Amino acid sequence: MMLLYAVAATDSTGDTVDTPLQAHRSRGLTVFVEPRTQPPERSMHELLGFGRALHQLWSNVPVLPMRFGTVVSDSDELDELVAERESEWTDRIAAVTGCSECIVHLPLPEDVPERVRDEQTGTDYLRRRAKELKQHDAEIAELRALLAPYASEITKLSSIRPQEARLSVLLPDEHVEAARTAIRDWGENRPGVTVTGPWPPFSFCQEESP
Repeated sequence: MMLLYAVAATDSTGDTVDTPLQAHRSRGLTVFVEPRTQPPERSMHELLGFGRALHQLWSNVPVLPMRFGTVVSDSDELDELVAERESEWTDRIAAVTGCSECIVHLPLPEDVPERVRDEQTGTDYLRRRAKELKQHDAEIAELRALLAPYASEITKLSSIRPQEARLSVLLPDEHVEAARTAIRDWGENRPGVTVTGPWPPFSFCQEESP
């Protein structure tokens, strides 16, 4: 059994990848794998180890991460998977090569306290809430337009903190600092707006499982 970690273009790997994982080459792609006797447990220890391995790989070569826990029985099954996904994976590797990811954190409109809500009519509350959400959508659109000259792709991520929206931006490495500066300038008069990264662009890598 093989636990799959990530896939890279073979011509970019060379002998530069420093990893304890095995490199399985097939049809112009290299899949980094770990031999296993059984699938990994879905534990924090296993997840963190998987994440560290992905970041180590990305520090050497652009990779697409596989979904955690994806396994194949043997090299023949892996070759079949590569044959099925080769075109898709090759295109996505090309899209993220030479790029990094920055994440813009934007505060969502806060709901009014219940005591204040009780003092309003239902219509007044709904109108106020609709106005706030419309303003938030307008800010997202404004930010997308601001980043369009720098970004290859922009996507909205699911929220992981209450009252916070996240916009992820795929940036060619030469545009990262200019884009970060533009975001910071845009957010100066918008309390709570922050930008993190650059990170490996894993939000733009389509994770796959067989």
